[in-house]
Amino acid sequence: MPEHVWYAVYGSNLSRARFDVYLKGGVPEGATHECPGCRDPSDPVEDWTVELDLELAFGGMSQTWGGGVAFVRPTPGAKAKARLYLITQDQFADVIAQENWLEPGSVGIEGGAYMYGVVLDLGVLDGSRMLTVTQRADAELRRPSDRYLEHIMRGLREAHGMSDEAIADYLSAAPGLR
Repeated sequence: MPEHVWYAVYGSNLSRARFDVYLKGGVPEGATHECPGCRDPSDPVEDWTVELDLELAFGGMSQTWGGGVAFVRPTPGAKAKARLYLITQDQFADVIAQENWLEPGSVGIEGGAYMYGVVLDLGVLDGSRMLTVTQRADAELRRPSDRYLEHIMRGLREAHGMSDEAIADYLSAAPGLR
C-alpha cells in the first residue's frame, strides 16, 4: 500500500474542482494550460480544513494565470487558511511537477530548483506527514490575476464557509495583494 501524505493547500487548490485537474488532468477554468493529471488519478482519501501558522502572500509570475501566485512563508502570528488532502506521496510529487509545468513522475517530494520548489514539512497528522509546496520566502511580491483569485475565493467559500466580506478582508491582508 502506498504511503500517504497530507498535502496542505492554501491557493487555488482550495477549490476541489481546481485540485481535481491536477489529479485527473484537464484545463483549469479560466486557464489555457492543460494539466496531464497524476499517474494515479485517485481521489484523496480524506479532506480537512485547517489554519496553518504561515503567512499567505502573492508573488513570482504564473505561466498559467499571469500575475503572482499564492505562496506561504513563516511569519510570527500569521494564519493561512488551508485545506488538507490525504494523497499518496507519488500524487504529491506529480502535483509538484504540474505546478511547475513539468511531467508527472519527473520530480520527487523533496522539491527542487523551480518556482514552486520549496517543500515545507509541517509535522505529522494522524500518522502521515503534512507537507506543502511553496516559493522561496523572499519571492518578489506581485498581484495575482483576477482569474486566479476567483479560484481561491471559490475554495475559501467551499472549504472554510467564508462570506465574501470575510474573504475580501483575508485576501486584502496578504502581501502582494495589499
